[in-house]
Amino acid sequence: MAFEKTFFCTQCGSILSGKNKVCRSCGFDITTDKPYGDRSPLGAGGTGWSDAVNDYRFAGYQGNRRTYITIFTLLLVIAIPTFLLLSGDLGMDKEGITVIAVLSAMFLLIALYSIRNTRKKGLEWTGTVEDKRDYYGSQGNVILVRLDDGKMVELPMADDTVKYDYFKVGDRLKKHNRPNLRTIEKFDKTRDEVLFCPSCAYMCDTRDDYCGSCGSPLLKGR
Repeated sequence: MAFEKTFFCTQCGSILSGKNKVCRSCGFDITTDKPYGDRSPLGAGGTGWSDAVNDYRFAGYQGNRRTYITIFTLLLVIAIPTFLLLSGDLGMDKEGITVIAVLSAMFLLIALYSIRNTRKKGLEWTGTVEDKRDYYGSQGNVILVRLDDGKMVELPMADDTVKYDYFKVGDRLKKHNRPNLRTIEKFDKTRDEVLFCPSCAYMCDTRDDYCGSCGSPLLKGR
């Protein structure tokens, strides 16, 4: 199994500079034949709910995401009306100005909605996977979780077969729904060889402590 994105050290979370994949902070070298030595990925994920949920890096990741959304939206607000004006599809008359205003407002509303979602706090729960249903067609795959209060929730997996296979019947799950952390954590990770980054969902080795793609801490047990 290959883990190719190495922008951050997976052991200490430091940024890796350029093509040099040897961490200057802790010395970890992901490019060696056996970077983890003889340590097996099985069991490395540990058991228990992670204490890393309050790590400041989650807020940093979402802050960067909000910045990217803002920059991308401003580029669209400027670029698309400019293109339409230069191509002659719009003019600087009343109709053209109205179209530009509507397009700009639409982009800004989408951006505000996306930014709001990065700050939104929702319902957190714990429960047990009771069933998995492999649907075909538009409905996709679904994981059924029985919450501790007796309610049943559905986790739609669509066509994501990797995550669908990751969750097993009987797994204890916890939904984190904080302003900077929205993910589902598995209580027992000892049977897994991968962990999904709680920020960017990148698939990481269980022997890692941080995501090599975005630098966020992984939710590992003890």
